[in-house]
Amino acid sequence: MKNPIMSTTTKPAPDEVVRKKSSTTTAGGLAVKLILVGMIDALLVWALIQSFDAGWTPGIGFFIFALVAVNAVYFSKGIPMKYLLPGLMFLLVYQLLAMFLTAGSSFTNYGTGHLGDKDDAISALLSRGEQPIADSAEYPVVPIEQGGTVSMLVTFPEGTDRAGQTYIGTPESLDPVPPEDLQTDGTKATGVEGYQSLNLGTLSGNADYQQQWTDLRVPLDELAITFLKASSIFEAKEFQSGFVYNEADDTMTDTRTDTVYTPNSSGNFESAEGQILQPGWIVGVGFENYKSLISDPTIRNNFIPILIWTFVFAFMTVLTTFALGLLLAIVMNDRRMRGQKYYRVVLILPYAMPIFLTAILWKGMLNVDFGIINQILPGSVNWLGEPMLARFSVLFVNLWIAYPYFLVVCTGALTAIPGDLKEAAFVDGASGLHAFRTIVLPLLMISVAPLLIASFAFNFNQFALIEYLTGGGPFQGQINEGGSTDLLINWTFRKAFNDTNQQLGLASAISLVIFIIVGTISAISFRYTKKLEEIGA
Repeated sequence: MKNPIMSTTTKPAPDEVVRKKSSTTTAGGLAVKLILVGMIDALLVWALIQSFDAGWTPGIGFFIFALVAVNAVYFSKGIPMKYLLPGLMFLLVYQLLAMFLTAGSSFTNYGTGHLGDKDDAISALLSRGEQPIADSAEYPVVPIEQGGTVSMLVTFPEGTDRAGQTYIGTPESLDPVPPEDLQTDGTKATGVEGYQSLNLGTLSGNADYQQQWTDLRVPLDELAITFLKASSIFEAKEFQSGFVYNEADDTMTDTRTDTVYTPNSSGNFESAEGQILQPGWIVGVGFENYKSLISDPTIRNNFIPILIWTFVFAFMTVLTTFALGLLLAIVMNDRRMRGQKYYRVVLILPYAMPIFLTAILWKGMLNVDFGIINQILPGSVNWLGEPMLARFSVLFVNLWIAYPYFLVVCTGALTAIPGDLKEAAFVDGASGLHAFRTIVLPLLMISVAPLLIASFAFNFNQFALIEYLTGGGPFQGQINEGGSTDLLINWTFRKAFNDTNQQLGLASAISLVIFIIVGTISAISFRYTKKLEEIGA
């Protein structure tokens, strides 16, 4: 018989079991957190290094902030910021950073002819006037590389002043190669001590090396008027530059006419006679882009009418879509209406389709030649070709797209209004219209007013509908001057990204004006909507 005392095992207390499980869970969660945060840190450090290499100051600041914030938030005990931080990061990148960059561009001459910095403009001018020298000797060359930099091992041929001598050619100079360092195959130079010789496979297999070899210019004189440029991997020829840049005087000289160009305040090299070299570079122009919206007749004559039409389009869209949506919501909420759920499904279908598909569909239906609208109606109406008809068509199509939104919103808001209030009004002898105007509509506006403001802001920048339905047309003049249905956002996009003259600085200024207009109207409207809350208090 077993001794009951000896066979008894000691069981851990329940609290001890809970502590062990809790510690195990905590350790596992900490390990997962360390791995995930470590991966994010590695990505942010990599991005920070890339920003340093590129000299991108906004990126450097953002990634340092992100690195500190991620570690501070996710290794602290605070809960809310752990959920808010990802959204905050995306807000900074996709909203605030974009706004700051756009605002910065609006004070510059950024656009066609001024797309880079001054060094880019100088390089473009120097390479633009290059011409091969007639009867140039053929120089045997070998691409060589050291530390990631490609140079030219060049041997001067017979008939030149340095015939038989071998040099290392760089964009700055020609350096003679000591005889003891030169590598040959018995007849010609093949390499130099301390450098790696590149063959065709090595050069073509590395895009960076190939680009350096193509861009390499080896000066043959102090002013780099004459230089060597590779015509193949084994050969170089003499070229002459059309322009020479004097860094000491900061001037550009035309070698063919000896005309001297100096920098002007507009970001171009300009001669004493007023001739301007293109391309130029980006410089600050202050408020010139904003002033031109009013002072420049060419821009003002397009900006003002388009601004007015944008206000009309946004206001009429909000008014018509809200009115139709509310009317249908009232009908659908009437108890005498049968089959309400089926009608609601059908009525909400336009909102379920993407805007660009709806716009393309209506564009075909409104076509003057084969559109179904003209086949049903008598005559041949040019719906999208006449300015007033095109504007009416845009408003009608946008009504078709947007009314289901307010149908859904008003249906929910009407359901939330107590029926006792309406019944009390009827008992007091009020008509249905009077009860709607004095009781239902004010209570409805408490919920709907902020959405009306948001709808105005959205339709003020309704880019997709205009772009896919009319393309901004019809146009009375050049396409860059704006069309009859162009909203500010469409006209701005065309100013920034057309094929001939991209005015990115001006487009940035217009974008900031749009932001100020929409932001101001929204702020004022939200302030007045607070008064509506007193009704439901």
